[in-house]
Formats: sequence, structure tokens, C-alpha cells
Amino acid sequence: MTNYDIFDEQYYRAQYPWVKPAIDAGIIKSGREHFEKFGQAGGLTKISRYFDEDTYVEGNPDLKPFIRTPNNPNAPFSTGLDHFIQYGYEQGRSQVSPDYDEALYLESRRDLLPFIQNGTFKSGYQHFIQFATSATVFGTSGNDILSGSGVAYVELIGVKLGLLPGNNIPWYESNGSNEFDTLIGGSSRDTFVLADVLRNSKLGDPFAPYQFYVGPGFATIRNFTQGQDTIQISPPLENILMFPINNNRDLAIQTRGYSLVENGVTITPPFDTIAVIEGGGNLSLNLLPKSGTFTSFLG
Repeated sequence: MTNYDIFDEQYYRAQYPWVKPAIDAGIIKSGREHFEKFGQAGGLTKISRYFDEDTYVEGNPDLKPFIRTPNNPNAPFSTGLDHFIQYGYEQGRSQVSPDYDEALYLESRRDLLPFIQNGTFKSGYQHFIQFATSATVFGTSGNDILSGSGVAYVELIGVKLGLLPGNNIPWYESNGSNEFDTLIGGSSRDTFVLADVLRNSKLGDPFAPYQFYVGPGFATIRNFTQGQDTIQISPPLENILMFPINNNRDLAIQTRGYSLVENGVTITPPFDTIAVIEGGGNLSLNLLPKSGTFTSFLG
């Protein structure tokens, strides 16, 4: 039953850089070989951004007696990940990472349900790992550090997404106000989302542009690659200001004219920083052709 579908070679090497010299020397052929021969039994668990040891163990408390600890040294599994690879993945256990939500994934792919019911896939997570070429990584209503890795296209959204009670419609539970998020690009094509048009209220209005980080708080963007990555903002572009800061090292993105409601009072910050691109002081971002009525893309 052992299954290594979730193993991400690049992610593993990045988390455990001391594996590379052994690969370069020909002692082992890959990070995967290192993990199978040594890492799995040795308690290494960072093999994918879409698996988190603590989330899996806490979300599956029935496993705790079977995972080795100093007080339980003879338990059969070295870690929660060890169990997941041997049994949990094929059992359809999907509470595996803060960066993956089974309910949201299935809500956006309802055509998968018959295949889960007939056993083709044990869970939406199994389908995601095997076939997803894109992923959307969401943050919380607090300060987050998010990174793109493992798939060809990643959306990084630092605010919290939830399901509207009663009808399971996705909607944003936070707007980034008072949040200081860090969005880190990977080797894939990344979109750093600073605004969206997804239902932005409990009324379920799907068409109103929704600007994040209005008021206190902003996103720090790292590893932005022009020509490959994009930044998603809310139009009109006339409301967006971009200029170098920190001795021309970084690029600030500001808005003017967007409103924030606090305690029933509407506030319109005159010049409000919503993002800073680290190392982007020399960038000249342009409006991309895929921009539409409700969202604009810069690259």
C-alpha cells in the first residue's frame, strides 16, 4: 500500500539542503532515494508543501498511539507521514495541510464526486496530488508566510477563504486589513493576488471587485520574476501607484480611492501601501492583455 505520490523532489531538497552533496557525490541518486532509504525511518517529514506533520496528526487523533515518541518508542510508525505514505493516502485521509482544503477543492470540482463515490479516487486530495497542474494557496486572517511550489501554476492569496454557511459558496472571511503577509514565489508561474472578484460578502455578490490590504497591513512579495509571474489587482489602474523605495531596492504598490469600513465608518486612505516587491526597485510593471473588467494583471 506504500505510495509516494506526494513526494516533491525540489521541495525535499530545499528543506534538507545537506542531501545535495550526497547526490553530487553519487552516493544516492535523488532526494527520493534518500527519503526512502533514510529519511522516512529517520523522521523527516517535509516532503511536500501539501503535507504538514502536525496538521495530519492533530486531524487524525486515532493515529497518535501508533506514532513513535520518547514515551512510546516501539510504536509502528516513525511519524504521521510514515503512516500516511503506508496507509493514509489510500484510505482517503485528506486533513493533511493548512494549504489544502478538501471541502473547497470538491466544491470547485463537483464532477469529481462520482469518481470518489465509485472508488476511482479515495479523496479529492488524491486527485489534486495526481492531476492538479495549478493550485491556489490561501492564508488566514492573521499574518502568513505562503510560498509557491510543486505545480506548474500557483496563486498566492494571503487572506482567509471560507464557505458561506448554508450553501457552501466560497467567500472571503478577511480582506487583509491589519495583516502583514509574505508571499514567496517559486520556480513555477505564480500569481500574487492583491484583489479578487470572488463573493466578497455574506450576500454572495460575485461581481464586485474586492481589493485586499486596504488600510493598515500589506503583502511583501518575494521572488517575483517579470515575464513569468503576475500581480492581480483591482481596477481602475489610475488608482494604482508604483514607485521604488528603500534606496531604490524595492517597489511599493499603493492605491488611492479605495474605501475601508471600520466600525460602521467608511474610510478612504489617500495613499495606501498594499504590497512591496522585494528587489523590484527597477521593475516597470505593465498591464497585461488578460486583464478584464473586474481584475487587472500586472507583469
